[in-house]
Amino acid sequence: MFTGVLHPYQADDVDRIVDRGSMLAAYGMGTGKTVMAIAAAEMLMDTDRHITCMVVVPAALRWQWAERIAQFTDVDTKQRKVGRAHITVPADHHCTVIDGTPQQKRRQFDFIREQKPDYVVTAYENLVHDWTDMRKVKAGIVVADEASLIKTFNAERTRKIKRIKAEHRIGLTGTVMDNGSPEELFSIFEWVDKDVLGPWEFFDPAFIVRSNGKGRAGFPVAYKNLPLLHQKASAAMVRKTREDPEVAQYMPKVERSSALIHLDPATAKVYRRIAKDTLFELSKAAGHGSGSIDLAALYSGKAKPTEDTAQGRVMGRLLALHMLVDHPALIRDSAERYLAGKGGSRYCLTLTESGALDGLDHSPKLEELTRILRKELMRDPDLKVVVFSFFKGMLRIIGETMSQYRSVSFTGDHSALKKAEAQALFSYEKDVRLFLASGAGGYGLDLPEARILINFDQRDSAGAQDQQDTRHVRASSRHATVKVVDLMAAGTVEERRHQRRQFKTRTAAAILDGQGADADGRVVNDVETLRANLERSLRQLLSAA
Repeated sequence: MFTGVLHPYQADDVDRIVDRGSMLAAYGMGTGKTVMAIAAAEMLMDTDRHITCMVVVPAALRWQWAERIAQFTDVDTKQRKVGRAHITVPADHHCTVIDGTPQQKRRQFDFIREQKPDYVVTAYENLVHDWTDMRKVKAGIVVADEASLIKTFNAERTRKIKRIKAEHRIGLTGTVMDNGSPEELFSIFEWVDKDVLGPWEFFDPAFIVRSNGKGRAGFPVAYKNLPLLHQKASAAMVRKTREDPEVAQYMPKVERSSALIHLDPATAKVYRRIAKDTLFELSKAAGHGSGSIDLAALYSGKAKPTEDTAQGRVMGRLLALHMLVDHPALIRDSAERYLAGKGGSRYCLTLTESGALDGLDHSPKLEELTRILRKELMRDPDLKVVVFSFFKGMLRIIGETMSQYRSVSFTGDHSALKKAEAQALFSYEKDVRLFLASGAGGYGLDLPEARILINFDQRDSAGAQDQQDTRHVRASSRHATVKVVDLMAAGTVEERRHQRRQFKTRTAAAILDGQGADADGRVVNDVETLRANLERSLRQLLSAA
């Protein structure tokens, strides 16, 4: 039985989900999607006590979901030790979490087949690695948390979840389209209800304008008929954002600010060298013909080529630019990993061996972050702060620089239990002041204890950035006002990232909220090219030198 309390704005939409049976809950981050899904599942299970609800989540959220099921239902509970902390979760016969070694998972699957618990909480990766056992879990309800993770047609997890048959399918996501593309929406609705948007061969020409004809090969240059797409999707979608008046009264006020940081002369000199190298590789790639570099994939951030390809050389230099503006030590670390055969970048090795980084051991961005943190943490002894960085090595540097304050880290390298421990320590231990997270902490994580979130660097994906920005913007927040602070290096590729996200955000708003398209129902990609951005930044940096 559901024992939680729904806000008025949630109750009607939970009824819609239950009545329709399959629905996408495209609620904004922090507005209570988890409690809505549990309420809907409990209502559906009240009509048939013999069905199981399978909850598919990002791996880091398995134990957080177990905690919420214990919190919002009348199940028997138990204490679960996670490292140095304890959490309250349901007893196994009510909820089984798929996690652990292959032997542990084998016992968990045997238990599920014998006991048929109300809930099975599993990760998207289990659909891929444990498919033989996962497909035998006969779930009547499937909840896909962070459903934007099934946006990519050819991803193995997307193919697997679309093969799981369940009478009721509930998708949850605050970022339906991470990259502002209708293709992502189409893939999600193929799972929620494939009849809503119809077949791909009609969908693509109706809503996407491509650079070289039909199909997925052409680069989208514009999106059209977006009011119609909004109307079609709304038939199987409930949508609320934290800006809606009926929601805003339950959410903390968000104050956003940016710290635009100028590179010092020594750092700017190295930046100019890497930018020139990037432009040179772009020119070479253009001379090899259209097949030598996939600019669409490069601009979207989807490509991950090796440095033996033209595209890989461009991206390797772009990555070095981002490393440099964060901290030159990241380039040195990458060079060391390359020498050790543990990944890394050959271009970073070339930079270090050339002596370009000699004497460069500071970061203007880190100096600004340190100033902000020390000021705020000293001012408020109860303050807890979340810091995000794309680079895990940067989190280590930040932790060492701020060693006078206790911190926890949360990255993709940590196990699910280690991540649960970090979250529990930050939540329940007063002296843990800093939560240092990579992109792995950007999805679904609840951090209502935090009052300030600082982005040390920015994400390419508009959806991922919005997810990341709202980890502390929750209806359960302990603060009336919370802050988001963006650190950005002036006159660098970081500014272009911001421009690209704005375009993606406009596209998503036009489709999901019916706002942002022009009079013809179109959103046009007006972001400057990478070449133009680099050339402009070089002119600016040279004029400032």
